[in-house]
Amino acid sequence: MQTGMRIIYDQDGEIVTSFLQGGLEPRKEIIKLEHIDLEYGEINFNIYRIVRIDPETKKPITERINPELTPEEKMRELEDQLLLLVNENTGGIL
Repeated sequence: MQTGMRIIYDQDGEIVTSFLQGGLEPRKEIIKLEHIDLEYGEINFNIYRIVRIDPETKKPITERINPELTPEEKMRELEDQLLLLVNENTGGIL
């Protein structure tokens, strides 16, 4: 099996990233590149990974790395959900 390489570069020809392509499966043609900037700590990469970017909202779509929650995490998530629900019902205190 032969492995090719895809190189993504910017408008000035500087390489942004490159990666190997496994197998002989064709890839779709890239016709446009965009980017987003995330603030430090915006996503906890110990818990979540970014699986893609929503092209309309420009927001990352995340997936939990380990779907099993510890009891503390379950409690924290329930507290967060309760705070958001209270915030919505009271017209925004947060």
